[in-house]
Amino acid sequence: MNTGQSMLAIGAIILLSVITLRINNHLATSNDIMMQSKFGILATSLAQSLIQDASSKAFDANTTGGKTVTSTAFLTAADNLSPEGSEKFPNFDDFDDYNGYDTTITDLPSAIYYLQCQVCYVNPSNINVIMNAPTWSKKITVTVTSLISKDTTNLASKDKVVLSSIYSYWYSN
Repeated sequence: MNTGQSMLAIGAIILLSVITLRINNHLATSNDIMMQSKFGILATSLAQSLIQDASSKAFDANTTGGKTVTSTAFLTAADNLSPEGSEKFPNFDDFDDYNGYDTTITDLPSAIYYLQCQVCYVNPSNINVIMNAPTWSKKITVTVTSLISKDTTNLASKDKVVLSSIYSYWYSN
């Protein structure tokens, strides 16, 4: 083998090494994106499930059991939106019992998920305005973050998932 052929062989090996490194880098990036998507989809599913569970309950403690309220004065005060007495999840009976609820889900194989809920009264004309007095509309906001392990520095997802929903009370005379 002469010098020219040796140089071509060395060049081919270098080119093959560069191509191999680029492919490995691309595969690692694709895997990271796939895992981020998986964590995001699961976090969204957990938040949506909690919102659906809350929405299946009575609007207010004073509307449980088919009771009707005809004035916002009879609704729970804004600073009392939380479980009544000894109520514990999953035995909440009204929507605002989810205010302040937080839980950690550790039994999923992919990551550890932290869910936090906030419930507040909102202005029906502008649902981004939180009201300090009862209105006919309540907003639940569920925030989900995830970790790969109990080490809190190892985030499973770079983003946190925040979902909100409005629950309004309607009655007929």
